[in-house]
Amino acid sequence: MLRRIFNERITPLGMTQAQWRALVHLSRNEGLNQVGLADLLEVQPITAARLIDKLVAAGLVERRPDPNDRRAQRLFLTQQAAPMLAQIWEIADEIYDEVLAGLDADNRDALAALLGRMRSNLTTMMLDPAPLPRVPAEAISK
Repeated sequence: MLRRIFNERITPLGMTQAQWRALVHLSRNEGLNQVGLADLLEVQPITAARLIDKLVAAGLVERRPDPNDRRAQRLFLTQQAAPMLAQIWEIADEIYDEVLAGLDADNRDALAALLGRMRSNLTTMMLDPAPLPRVPAEAISK
């Protein structure tokens, strides 16, 4: 629901969900390569390449050679991306203010800590996908 609301409010900027997500990830991880961005976006590298092509054509992202790997390129935001990102953050702040209305600072802090813990647990699960212990069927049916 949150992403849908955000997409509706971003639409006047002429950005797709994939584009604004890529810009936000690059703002936090400048110098990332295409495969790294694809991982963050949870898409295939070829999909990320097409997306990056569009962002480069729009003047928001530039590719620079990787000094450690002449086959690879690093991704950087251009100066033109700064005003777009400022608008994205402004919209995000407005939405979060609405979503968190009625929660005092302590509740907001607790929520952030809990969500951070969940994210950490999910990251651990992705890195070490050991199967969860199985619950016997008879334990469920009682």
